[in-house]
Amino acid sequence: MMGKLSKPSQELASRILAEVGFEDRLIGYRLHMRLGAISTSLYSFEETLNLLCEQYPRMDFALLEKWILEVMGDKELSEKIKAIIKKDTSDQKKTYRIRDLMAERLAQCK
Repeated sequence: MMGKLSKPSQELASRILAEVGFEDRLIGYRLHMRLGAISTSLYSFEETLNLLCEQYPRMDFALLEKWILEVMGDKELSEKIKAIIKKDTSDQKKTYRIRDLMAERLAQCK
């Protein structure tokens, strides 16, 4: 385990709990049995986390890491995600570990 995240500042918590504008949205994909991957626009940290909690989420983790850093302003979380991307081999493992870290951060902010 990489360790817990430090307590976020009030400013960071506010950004993580807020919705972002159209230009700052993140694109993820839901896997549909008949239609394949369907793109979905994500306008918040929580929406992104909810996608990662689905059965077959698809996301560009490098883009997610960049979004967490640049849009959310969470340097610590982005560095931990970057380490997961480099270390873990399967997308499924990466998804679970990133999802758990994001869930921890969201709980801290609430």
